[in-house]
Amino acid sequence: MLILYSIFAILATFIGAQIQLSEFSLLTGRINYRAQWPQTMTFVATVLAFIIIAYDIVVIQFNTYVIVEAMLGIIICLFSEWLLSRLSPTALWVSVVWRVVLGIAMAVAIGLKTGGTYPLLPFLGMGLYMRNSPFGIVHSKPFFIACRMVRKSNHRCVETAVNGIDSIKEPISKALPRINVAGCGIMPDTGLDVLHDVQTLIDKVGQQGGGTLFFPRGRYLFNMGGKKEFLQINHSHITLEGECDDQGQLLTEFINCGTTVCGERNPWISPFFITTGEALQPSNQFWGLDFLNPKGIHLESGSLSDPGGDGKILTPPFATKVTAYATAGSTQLQVEDSSRVSKYILLGMYNTPDGQLIKDLLGMEELRPEWITAHRAGEEKAPSLQWLIEVKRVIDAHTIELVRPLLYNCPLEYEPAIFNADMLEDIHIRHLRIGSRWNGLFHHHGMPLYYTIGQAQEMDYGWNAINMKRTAHSTVEDVEIRNFTNPIYIQDSREVTVQHVDVSGYDGHQALKVYCHTCDCTFYDIILHSHFADMMGGEGNAYANTFSHIQYLNPTFHPVDYDFHGFSEGPFSPPAFNVFEHVERFRYIKGAGAVFMQPACAAGNIWRQCVGEGERKGTLLFHAMTYRVKSGLIKYVTAVGYTIVMMKKKRSRSLMLAKDVFVEKLRNIDSMGIPRSQHAQFFPNSHIEQMQTTAVTS
Repeated sequence: MLILYSIFAILATFIGAQIQLSEFSLLTGRINYRAQWPQTMTFVATVLAFIIIAYDIVVIQFNTYVIVEAMLGIIICLFSEWLLSRLSPTALWVSVVWRVVLGIAMAVAIGLKTGGTYPLLPFLGMGLYMRNSPFGIVHSKPFFIACRMVRKSNHRCVETAVNGIDSIKEPISKALPRINVAGCGIMPDTGLDVLHDVQTLIDKVGQQGGGTLFFPRGRYLFNMGGKKEFLQINHSHITLEGECDDQGQLLTEFINCGTTVCGERNPWISPFFITTGEALQPSNQFWGLDFLNPKGIHLESGSLSDPGGDGKILTPPFATKVTAYATAGSTQLQVEDSSRVSKYILLGMYNTPDGQLIKDLLGMEELRPEWITAHRAGEEKAPSLQWLIEVKRVIDAHTIELVRPLLYNCPLEYEPAIFNADMLEDIHIRHLRIGSRWNGLFHHHGMPLYYTIGQAQEMDYGWNAINMKRTAHSTVEDVEIRNFTNPIYIQDSREVTVQHVDVSGYDGHQALKVYCHTCDCTFYDIILHSHFADMMGGEGNAYANTFSHIQYLNPTFHPVDYDFHGFSEGPFSPPAFNVFEHVERFRYIKGAGAVFMQPACAAGNIWRQCVGEGERKGTLLFHAMTYRVKSGLIKYVTAVGYTIVMMKKKRSRSLMLAKDVFVEKLRNIDSMGIPRSQHAQFFPNSHIEQMQTTAVTS
């Protein structure tokens, strides 16, 4: 009988694991969302759960002991999942065996203790915890049937141009050698780590002028040794290319087998599995212009993942001064000496002591007192405008022409200057499936009592796919990315095109991000099947990037937002002039990040012909998370969590310090809360055109 009871116990756990409680909010009819088969699965599982409860009531004569047993089951499951997270298995079978053994052990213990009454409610509770855990669980999605379903796309983009820019760029490297890696001894499906061999070949081909590395069909394993190694492309004219069949199915797969998190400094820019420009700009290092009068102020957020930075920034070499006023829309700059100007430049403009430049960029006349970074712009003479641009030609000894018109006026009072930017060119990653052995354990920024700082950093920044850093005129195209917490970053780059990309697998942190000095890049025809905490957007001096024909097709109800995170680093400024068009099934325009890095975005961002989904009917479009109103239990839970994080990061057990941190956080929560109706002020001069949501239809 115990064997049969164990089987039913496992089935009850599995049924509970199909119930996503948040989906019941759809039954109110107040959310812009059309229920589909995944929601039907939730509701069917709920009916089965009620049958289990009815069984316990009728057969076992439901009483307080069963309720206590159910609560104990959830607690045991919580503790079990915590232990499993410490084990952190990469193999799914380990998680499956672990949970089955736990279920059988509990069934035997309960069956022997209750003398044959055999309640199922404790196991139903365990399944509900697994499906709705606020902490995340290892290998979550394989247990949830609804997550295996596919939500249909409305269309698949086949256009060849976006805003007049060729969607498919002809690679310069097509005239260079095409090398089949099999001929160099790099074979698929061997079970061996090929990272060092591939890296050696990339370096060799790069030193010889470039070429295409063709990887025949099969699976290639990388980073198996636990050394946090990753592929680096440090030369121009390099293409990594896989094999497709006649129907366009991708036949070549790269698997990253280990984390690449580097948590001692700036873990949010840890290495990615494929990272370009590492020799120009090491991971965990910011690049750009620094304050003219730095005061050495270093701030850190309330995130468990944030160890605090030292404020050091790699700076490009000075080239020349701008000598004449130039208006926005002009393509020419008068300079002191054009002979010192390289092909790629960083145009910088510095604040006057009153901080007028940062106010102009933000589109605001006054700065709020908590915007510490914005206030520093005037006090420390920050180069708030830092625009990564390409020089089309040198006209004469004192005149250069840019490839595109100026985004801002360039007055001499802001001391405009030009700095040379070393960049890689013509790098292409295409026709590849890129996966990982990440086990999917994710909780945004970690839960301070549940996870270590190391775990939090790995969840947020340890499993990253592609970072196109310090590149120009490059592409990521026809690529499938599965099981990464950060699929694609474009960092300090310009005119990089990411197109025809499919993202799936475990849920994670940031899906598509433009970071720091990323300008004039294009994300086109991308389908996102997974949920990410910060779905699509950027931070830092990210200007004039286009996100076009993006679809969010997560099968279960888990809304996502456009995301902005503010300044990124002290001397920088928030994103501006970015365009989001033909984006489907995103919810709000969200500002997030540390309060001292607010506001989250600068002026001039545009949304047009987008269709929203997941928002509550009547809820306003803009949402500044930093300023959301918190009251009651939520306020105190937030303050407690923040206090634990800060004490953990300071490695202090002082009760007096904990009290001071807690009280100060409560005070800040009360002072920062602003009704949603006023959040639009934090998104200055944002342009909404023909956007369809329950809040805006224009």
